[in-house]
Amino acid sequence: MNAMRCRYSEAAMKVVISYLRRTGQSLRFCDGGYFLSEGAPNIEIIEQAFRHGAIQLAGDGSIMICGTDIPPQWDTVKIRRRIEDHLRKSASKGDIIRIAACLGVKMR
Repeated sequence: MNAMRCRYSEAAMKVVISYLRRTGQSLRFCDGGYFLSEGAPNIEIIEQAFRHGAIQLAGDGSIMICGTDIPPQWDTVKIRRRIEDHLRKSASKGDIIRIAACLGVKMR
């Protein structure tokens, strides 16, 4: 089975950028690690931080940036409905299995 590469969402990216702008912070990369500092957000660094795991989506829907917790206020009911509708209409069994594996769902 091909491993599905889980990407960050555009919505999560917008939340992170909005938070950094509101707080006057920027994400920096130095000496092999990411950290928050004063300044304007750099989109390329934020994308890299998502790929390298410095920005993570937590199970409760919050976003962690270098250990800082951001409550994003997701409309989870709307998101769930849209995902369910999409999966019902277009996902194959293989797609559903790859999504479950990406999400860490244990399958029997």
